[in-house]
Amino acid sequence: MTLSLIDYLSLLAIVIIGIPHGALDLDLAKAGDAALGQRSKTTFAIYVAIAFISFMAWHLMPTVALGLFLLLSAIHFGRANPLLLNHKSKNRLDALIASVFFQGGLTTIFLPWLYWGEIQDIFSNLGANTKAFQIIGTFILVAWLISMLVVIFHYYGTRLYITLIGLLALIYFNQLVTPLFLFSIFFCILHSIPHYLKASNEIGASPKKPPISFLINTFAAWTILTSISIYFHQSQNINSSTLNAIFSVLFALTVPHMILVDWLLPKRLNRWKIA
Repeated sequence: MTLSLIDYLSLLAIVIIGIPHGALDLDLAKAGDAALGQRSKTTFAIYVAIAFISFMAWHLMPTVALGLFLLLSAIHFGRANPLLLNHKSKNRLDALIASVFFQGGLTTIFLPWLYWGEIQDIFSNLGANTKAFQIIGTFILVAWLISMLVVIFHYYGTRLYITLIGLLALIYFNQLVTPLFLFSIFFCILHSIPHYLKASNEIGASPKKPPISFLINTFAAWTILTSISIYFHQSQNINSSTLNAIFSVLFALTVPHMILVDWLLPKRLNRWKIA
């Protein structure tokens, strides 16, 4: 496949805005558990080890890793509540699960279905078995549509209505934009930036003046990404090597990031709970 200029700009936005959004994770871990301040080196080592194992899994089992990445992303994006649905007003587990699945599935289920022709090429370049995704994806799409109906029944709000209208518009005008562009918009604007602002507020730092740890972690992630891209480019064309480098790093960082943000922090910090 050949990536367009818009695709490369979208991938650049993911690298510049999306990847660094978890660079405050260690600071958040300290805020969530004061005891971690005394063993921050151990916490960091475990975080890096999980990221490394995840990266190797992507390299050795691309189909399984990509499927897990989509699943984890759906949960992670959905828990972040980008549409600001009023979770706390609904004391119903079904409504909460539907809300998370619907919002997270906007990019991990709806976009792959809408742009399957292009997504199939992207998945192939990532080394995944596209036939498996096509078969399993059919059942997951039905589940996502059911979750959308549950959300429409339980939640009301301007953002929800705008989102539904936007989905209909994308179906009709899907040739005007690319899936990578839409993913970057969602990931960078609706997820990464709000996450960074929320994390900065939690640790008491100014978003305009992040702590030195944020800068160090971001620079390290970019350096690793560049090295991996060069490694992949030795055996792949520029399009495949770029896609593999970015999404393998995203997956590697997503696993430990989710363990912290979606499992550990909600137990310690009220602001990270979704219900």
